[in-house]
Amino acid sequence: MTWMIARMIYIVYHHVACSSKATITYRTRKLGMLISGSRRQISVTQHTSSSPAATHHGKCELDSHADTIVAGKNCVVLSYTGQVCDVTPYREDYNAICNVSVAQVATAWQSDETGQVYILVFNEALDMTKSLDVTLVNPNQLRHYGIHVQDDPSSNRPLSIITEDAEFAMPLSREGTIIFATTHTPSQKELEQCPHIILSSHHTWTPGDVRFNSVTHSLEEEVERVRRVKYVKRSSPSLQQNSPEIFDLSKISRQLSIMSVGVESKNDVNELSTFESSDRHTDVTASDLSQRWLIPIATASKTLKETTQIFLRSAILPLTRRYRADRMFSMKTLDGQWSTDTIDSNCGKSLDGNRYAQVFSNKNYYAKVYPIESKDKAGDALHQFCNEVGVPKELIFDGSREQCKKNTKFMQTVRKYGINYHISEPHYHNQNPVEGVVRELRRKWYRTMVRNRVPKKLWDYGIVWISEIHSMTHTSAGNRLKGAIPLERVTGDTVDISEYLDFGFYDKVWYKDNAGLSPAKPGRWLGVSHRTGRLMCYHVLTQTGQVISRSSVTRVTNLEAMTENITKIFEEYDNEVHRRINGNENAPRYNGEKPNPESWSDMLDSDEDFRAEFDQVFNSKDIPEADDFTPEVMNDTYLNMELALPRDSGGPTFAKVTKRLRDANGIPIGTANDNPLLDTRIYEVEFMDGHSAALSANAIAQNMFAQVDSEGNRHVLFDAIIDHRTDGSNLKQQEAFITSKNGGKKRKPTTKGWEVLVQWKDGSSTWEALKDMKEAYPVQLAQYALHHKLMDEPVFAWWAPHALKKATRILAKVKSKYWTRTHKFGIRIPKSVEEAIKLDRENGNTLWWDAICKEMKNVRIAFEEFEGSEDQIPPGYQRITCHMIFDIKMGENFRRKARLVADGHKTEAPSSITYSSVVSRDSVRIALTIAALNDLKVLSCDIQNAYLTAPCREKVWCRAGPEFGSDAEKIMIITRALYGLKSSGASFRAFLAEALHERRYIPTLADPDVWIRPAVKPNGFEYYEYVLVYVDDVLCISDDPMKTMGSLQGKPEHGKFKFKNDEIVKPEVYLGGDLTMMTNEDGQQCWAMSSDKYCAAAVANVEETLAKKGRKLPSKCVTPMGSGYRPELDVTAELKADGIQWFQEVIGQLRWAIELGRVDILLETSLLSHHLALPREGHLEQALHIMGYLKSHKKFRIMFDSSNPILSESLFTDYDWFDFYRGAKERLPPNMPNARGLPVTMSMFVDADHAGNKVNRKSQTGVLIFLNRAPIHWFSKRQNLVETSTFGSEFCALKTGIELVEGLRYKLRMFGVPLDGPANVFCDNEAVYKNTAIPESTLRKKHHSIAYHKCRESVAARIIRIAKQGTKKNLADLFTKLLTSETRRFLLERFTY
Repeated sequence: MTWMIARMIYIVYHHVACSSKATITYRTRKLGMLISGSRRQISVTQHTSSSPAATHHGKCELDSHADTIVAGKNCVVLSYTGQVCDVTPYREDYNAICNVSVAQVATAWQSDETGQVYILVFNEALDMTKSLDVTLVNPNQLRHYGIHVQDDPSSNRPLSIITEDAEFAMPLSREGTIIFATTHTPSQKELEQCPHIILSSHHTWTPGDVRFNSVTHSLEEEVERVRRVKYVKRSSPSLQQNSPEIFDLSKISRQLSIMSVGVESKNDVNELSTFESSDRHTDVTASDLSQRWLIPIATASKTLKETTQIFLRSAILPLTRRYRADRMFSMKTLDGQWSTDTIDSNCGKSLDGNRYAQVFSNKNYYAKVYPIESKDKAGDALHQFCNEVGVPKELIFDGSREQCKKNTKFMQTVRKYGINYHISEPHYHNQNPVEGVVRELRRKWYRTMVRNRVPKKLWDYGIVWISEIHSMTHTSAGNRLKGAIPLERVTGDTVDISEYLDFGFYDKVWYKDNAGLSPAKPGRWLGVSHRTGRLMCYHVLTQTGQVISRSSVTRVTNLEAMTENITKIFEEYDNEVHRRINGNENAPRYNGEKPNPESWSDMLDSDEDFRAEFDQVFNSKDIPEADDFTPEVMNDTYLNMELALPRDSGGPTFAKVTKRLRDANGIPIGTANDNPLLDTRIYEVEFMDGHSAALSANAIAQNMFAQVDSEGNRHVLFDAIIDHRTDGSNLKQQEAFITSKNGGKKRKPTTKGWEVLVQWKDGSSTWEALKDMKEAYPVQLAQYALHHKLMDEPVFAWWAPHALKKATRILAKVKSKYWTRTHKFGIRIPKSVEEAIKLDRENGNTLWWDAICKEMKNVRIAFEEFEGSEDQIPPGYQRITCHMIFDIKMGENFRRKARLVADGHKTEAPSSITYSSVVSRDSVRIALTIAALNDLKVLSCDIQNAYLTAPCREKVWCRAGPEFGSDAEKIMIITRALYGLKSSGASFRAFLAEALHERRYIPTLADPDVWIRPAVKPNGFEYYEYVLVYVDDVLCISDDPMKTMGSLQGKPEHGKFKFKNDEIVKPEVYLGGDLTMMTNEDGQQCWAMSSDKYCAAAVANVEETLAKKGRKLPSKCVTPMGSGYRPELDVTAELKADGIQWFQEVIGQLRWAIELGRVDILLETSLLSHHLALPREGHLEQALHIMGYLKSHKKFRIMFDSSNPILSESLFTDYDWFDFYRGAKERLPPNMPNARGLPVTMSMFVDADHAGNKVNRKSQTGVLIFLNRAPIHWFSKRQNLVETSTFGSEFCALKTGIELVEGLRYKLRMFGVPLDGPANVFCDNEAVYKNTAIPESTLRKKHHSIAYHKCRESVAARIIRIAKQGTKKNLADLFTKLLTSETRRFLLERFTY
């Protein structure tokens, strides 16, 4: 009795409700009732986990009364969450235990079979490791995380805990009614070396708020199910015996041999009932469902998990009464956008007389199909859809006569139910989303039809079944469903799939007439009959070729199908059905192990989709299952996209997106999202030479955005004109002249009807209108006409001779764009080892040879000498050549650098090649600001010979060159990721990513090279640790960054990295910029960045080049650009080739200085950058003037000041936007991490210089964005269109700024940074401010409507709030106007140092 009382006390003590992560609070709980407690802030002390002095063995008891896991003495604390709670007993006379810490704990379990020790990790557990002898495990907390827990001792299944992926299983023991596992406190060695099994979620566990699947069936239905199962079990005693052989095939054959179709037998029912009970109607496994629904096993498993299968079908005949799982929908309204279309079957007239079908779908991948006799029956289908499913709020359909004609039944139904409709344009299939669904339904029906040899005349039953199972199938496509079933999103109820479990389409079945009392007859299963009877009825194709509805239907089992008698029965059945359906004995047959092309010849010739599916079934031994509805079904904008992609460290090469990639189970990889930056789908892109590579959708989008203007036009470089053509409307010779009034003649200036085929530098070729090419490349076009004897053609004769007269001067300008660089920063670059040695002799030094020796010392580890001869090299290895490349490191005082690289472009690319990225500069600025804001430390390291730490993924060998010294000419096997191999970048990134994953860091979707990990300071403050990776430069931001960096340092063979000089230090230089610590006005230490050293080196290099020409940099440069100078008005002589190259190099150096913080030269550099292609001498002089300005203004820093800005709330007015933009709200990333740390305030200054360009009168946009007081993003760019008013240019600038703000807010959320309200936007245009801030304002100039509504909707959604800032204080003026030195100084002093 004493033990029982003690047991009762500590069981009820652990009832708890965990506190919110936003503030550290506590609540109290009682058993069966909740006592509200006051909220309070408390201080939490971080404990240090350590191994116990002595190992304690104890039990982990499963206790469903424990609403939270309670860690006992057999556990060790790994970390504390910073939360505490009060543990209250169920009786008032027992004392509560206050301030019990919530922690991540671990205990060790050793397998009796293998002896392996596993570390069981429990998140969100109560720390009672000092007082409780046993650990109490709440099985529901484990189930909520997806862990399978079998703790029912009355079940015939083993007591166990199994992880969701079934990779780990732990048996449980039982003493009386106590279910447990024996574990012990893990040692430090076990914690470090043994596998960790996580059994509960790290998210806050609040027992009162936990939701499991709701009950979808009544108590009466459950009683009926239990009664039926009990009845089945009692009727099959033979199945409960311990005989290893369940069925005796010979006995079954004898039983089946007495069956005859249509012949009644006295013991027919009894014999079949016992046989059917175990194979016909058992619990359906994922494998079974995969075979019957033709879906991947993984999808089948998820479908079974997310649906119910309540009604077990009894095999005892006659079948007992069972009710269908579907229900008739009430007339309800369907939210969202729906679409519909009438489709042709492409299979002719069906048995029921249907030639067409009306398809309805939405963007949640739900589809509903209604077969119809003719297109004018579309209205009947819509009426039926509204009654059965619901009335769509919005419906999209095409403008076919049967649907849109005035008095059609379709339009009458639309008006009757008040449906808001939209008619898509003819031939624009992408405007009607149902087109993609139709394509997918056809594809899956074709595959089913060929695979199962289904007669074409059953197409209507087949496509209905296809649509029904896909609406009930789990899909991972897109981000709308989040794992739900499409039908569930329509009905709101958990979907029950009981009716569809036992059969696949056109399966062989037995059916019985006369309520199941007649003899069994053979048939084929054609789907669920929804409108017949109250029972679960099915469509069955009889031997007479008729389709009937019957509830007494059972499947022909695999064992039956193996018997000779049943095989003969169904051969006769198939022959008779074929004759009845086709009416001709000689009609093509569909049977056979392989589909016969002659049987399907009509469809193979006429339908490309059918031909593709037929070929896949015909040519594949293992036919892949049909996949989920994927985003390409709805509207995949990436497929067939053409763009230029960087390849092999060279220039951009033309590529095309060919297909979506899938995993081993056929599931499409990644998730679609309307925001391209959130889209993680993986695609295959194919280059012109046939090479293919895998790229994520967001990487494709980033490359595309970088190549297009705001209108989406892609910039490519001209290569050659290779062909021409006319469309018949071109001018003829007799029409080539215009006769004036005085009888004179002149040629007609026209280019009508001509196109030329243009080859571009990226390898692509396109047909372009001749008029466009004449404007862009007149000389090249005229030369093409000359070489192809087209000069007499009217389209060329009026202008081409004149263009050729100026050819020499114009071609010099064009060729200079592609000049090959021989020098870098004025230093000649050698092309080979021999040339490097020669240059050293000429220069009287050994700089290049020293660089070669240093490189070989590092890279030699990548080569292993092969002892045999060339013909003894193992098969599969490719020969490759290597060469030395040379470079100048400008940021290191122009240090010579040599790199031995493989000629990877000469080998076949491996399939493992993927896109490799680097951290962006604004991500670095954000991270340094967050470091100061949350008082975190920053450490950096440089991985030495980064690529060489990763193993080589390719099988390649080479002959050693002269750089190998005495080993020259030997055979070398390349064993490491040598620079130049196509897979090396991906190999190193994967190697580093694996190391970071092992340390529980995860990459952010906004920037995959920013890795985050949740952490807690000793004082309980929650934040994220960050690791930033720029190839081999690593930056770690944490309260204890040495812990992460130290764990990465070591030998590569141990999965670690060697750091340069073995240093882990505070960063002084990152990406070429100097980093220092500064103190802000609040006395807080913040990071600052400058480009002083970089700029000093750049200036010195320019001065060295000028000294050779007897010149100097200009002095007394008060502003970056000379007074009154306008680049677009420059009429000085055009630069020659070497001058163009030098100008481009100087501009490149200035641009990088801007990235490092020299925002004071942003506008001037932007204006000069417009003339990179054809610069003049004056442009070069102004570039040198900027260099002179940098020389005289050496000190310049920006501080990432994390202190909050002081803003006057009176500047902002809050209005009610509900009547103008109803429902407007900011879209939040669905998979963003929980915010941690202190919030930040975003501010933006925006301005435009109306018609600033004196030649084309285009305006300049300037934007400056802050996080708190830290400048994060600066932008200056010429607008693409000419605006006729200041209002228009300012509105376009504001729209551009808002798009930048949205991108930055997304990035911050994916970094786990909390945002403090909308962004504060400041502009200096009164009209723009009022039109954006005041809801009642109206727009007079409609061509500004896009920018107008974009800006206003952003205010309504609380993405931004806007205030007017005077011109004199608008910081963005720095990036739009050439200001005086005094004005510049006043503005720069507000945010630079």
